Parts: sequence; structure tokens; C-alpha cells
Amino acid sequence: MDKTFTKQLADGRTAHVTPFITAFGGVTYSAVDGQGQKLVSGWLQESGVAPERRPAGCTHLIAGCPALWFTSEEAAELAALGEAAKRAFEASAEGQQLAAWRKQQEADRKAAAARTSILRSPDGAALVSQREGLRGAAQALLDADAEQRARAHDDEGGDPGMYYRVQQPQNDAAYEEALAALEAFDAAHPEIATALREEQDAARQRFLDTD
Repeated sequence: MDKTFTKQLADGRTAHVTPFITAFGGVTYSAVDGQGQKLVSGWLQESGVAPERRPAGCTHLIAGCPALWFTSEEAAELAALGEAAKRAFEASAEGQQLAAWRKQQEADRKAAAARTSILRSPDGAALVSQREGLRGAAQALLDADAEQRARAHDDEGGDPGMYYRVQQPQNDAAYEEALAALEAFDAAHPEIATALREEQDAARQRFLDTD
């Protein structure tokens, strides 16, 4: 099958119309004259123009200034060329890569919808808030320990011995208890922990993709 459709224009020029595949796998067309000068490019579409305002017998066009018009038979030929080009693209390495990307995008969309359903429901939101409280409590203990350690090493009135003998062991024990509470929550509500982790992973991947 020829890859280019040829049409004689009213002004005597010949239009050579070739289908092209867009970045997202759609079919568009580009038309040039016999000298290689661009005439129009765009989608092949059914006309919404009143019949009396169209060229005789024409039903489809590629929009432009002026538009390039086609009869229904010519449009069918162009569509067949476009479908052939699309099949060839889909069989190519680039087409398969696009198909894989689309499949991954759809999987990501469904996963995001599932996470939203879990985390944004009334019960889910309450559990997320509860977990954030547990996580925040553990973080607060780390922050308090860091502050105590800094004060212990202060040149004015610091007491490293007191910190390492008394305060640090107490802080470590309290932190372990806070972590145990968080782990117990995650064990009791694995769907919340999993959804939050997947949401963080997705946000990280979006950042990497746009970096």
C-alpha cells in the first residue's frame, strides 16, 4: 500500500498527504504540494460545515487556511493509510514502549484511586491522623534527645556525664516504646501503612520524573 495519498487541487497543484503518528500514538496528516511546500497539517475530521458551503461532494477536511477537503471515498482511503501507519508504529520498538508507558500509567492511576479510597474515607482519615500522632510522638522524642545532648555539651553548665548515664538511656527506652506503638498500629492496620508508603513512593517517583 502506498504511504501517501495524492489529490489534484482546483488550482492545478497536487497535494501529497501523508499520515504521521503523534507522540501519544494518534494519527495526524500533513499535506505538501509538488514543490514540497506545506499546505496543511492536522486531524482528518468530518465536516461540521453546512453542505452548501462545502466543495461539491466533500464530507471531510483537514483544517487550515484554506482547508483541504475530501470526499467520503478519499477520506476512507486516508483513514486506511492512517490505520496502516498506526499498526506499523504499534509494532515498532517505539510503539511498544508507548504501550508499556500507557499500561504503567493506567496501573498507577488505579493504584492512586485505591489509595485515595483507603486514606480519604472517614475511617481511613481517622486512622491516618492516629498514625501521624504516633509518628509525631516518636519524632518528638528524637528531637528532645538531640536538644538534651546539645545542652549537655554546652560549654556553660553542660553535663555530658549526666546525659549519657541517665538521660540518653531513658530517651532510648522511650523512643523504643514509641516505635513499638507505631509498629503495633501498622500491624493492626496494614492497609493504611501500605497505602501511605505507596503514596510516598509515588510522590518520590513523580519528583524524580520531573527533576
